[in-house]
Amino acid sequence: MVDTEFIKMLLISALVGGLLGVERELKVQVIAGTRTFMLVSITGTLSVYLAAKAATPWVINVTLLGVVLLVLLLGIIKNFRTFDIGITTPVAFFLAYLIGILVGLGLYIEAISASILVTSILVFKKYTIILSEALGHEEMRSAMEFGLIAFVLYPVAPDYPIDPLGLINPKMLVLAVIVVSTIGFAGFLTLRFLGTELALALVGAIGGLVNSQATISALSDKVRKSAEIAPNALRGMIFANAVMLSRNLALAGFLSIELLRLLLLPTLVMALLGVAQSLLIKAKRVVHEVELPLESPFAILPSIKFALIFGVITVVTHYAQSLGAGGVYLTALAGGWVSSAAVVASLASQVALDKLNASIAAVAAVLAMASSSLSGAFIARVSGTRELARHYLRVVLVNIVAGILMAGAMLLS
Repeated sequence: MVDTEFIKMLLISALVGGLLGVERELKVQVIAGTRTFMLVSITGTLSVYLAAKAATPWVINVTLLGVVLLVLLLGIIKNFRTFDIGITTPVAFFLAYLIGILVGLGLYIEAISASILVTSILVFKKYTIILSEALGHEEMRSAMEFGLIAFVLYPVAPDYPIDPLGLINPKMLVLAVIVVSTIGFAGFLTLRFLGTELALALVGAIGGLVNSQATISALSDKVRKSAEIAPNALRGMIFANAVMLSRNLALAGFLSIELLRLLLLPTLVMALLGVAQSLLIKAKRVVHEVELPLESPFAILPSIKFALIFGVITVVTHYAQSLGAGGVYLTALAGGWVSSAAVVASLASQVALDKLNASIAAVAAVLAMASSSLSGAFIARVSGTRELARHYLRVVLVNIVAGILMAGAMLLS
């Protein structure tokens, strides 16, 4: 009788091993290709199968020794015969054998997952080199520090309020820091890859992911030095503000789906209205170089600042509720001038903890984002020109009124 399970094992083993081999075939000098990787993966599967069927566990030891000798041979050929310094291929070869053992143990999902992960690491080698070249020592150090927050602190952070008022959930706070920093780092990396010579609208959109206020300040300063690019800079500032709104919406969604549902329409209306108005601006299609004074979002100090603002806004909002909804709104307006992301995160966490009414929180979040948008006009006046600030203010006022009206209508419904 045909053992169909055994046939399935062989096919899966050949496929997962072949996946690694295909990537190795793309190398200029191929030491071990698709067929070799398929065979070593099948060897791992067969060794487990024979050890179980024939009750001969020594089979695995023999095949393991053979594969280790092949790995050493590959390393010698690769480094001393072809002068291609590195041990990636020998390590991948040995991993193919281990993945074959997983298949032999019947751990198909685990084997396929491991094969995909290893292949991804091999494929993205070029991009990791580009990443290391784009980041300096300080950014790499910040990334390592952030890794401690994301992969060490977050898993062990208590998932319940630890303060006497029952307001601050450490896990939610750490998650908010991770979300904001990761979105910001995506923009930071994009700017590093693309360089500083970009269309100002694109500079604004990417910079808005990292820090919309710093981006607006840089664009405004460029207008002060070169007034003829004011339309291009204005478009970039509006894009930065629209991206800031979208980022805050994503942040709210990570912490509270209920708040996301209420914020979705008002926030999208504000962002899309801004983009629509920016498209009406007659800007020249030219490329400019802008130096954005942006700090790595993975740095510890911005994370600590975010956490402090989060904590302060949370506590103040709690006590402000004794004054009614107006107290919450005033707190959001004041906090939004400093950091709308921290305010939105605070409101979302309070909604998730049932400490704040979701409708009130939604209006407060809109007001916080409106306050942040207005701060951009102030920055444009200080760093740029009166005319630039006036044009920017006119755009954001339209967005703010539409957003508040939308939020108010939802609150009354």
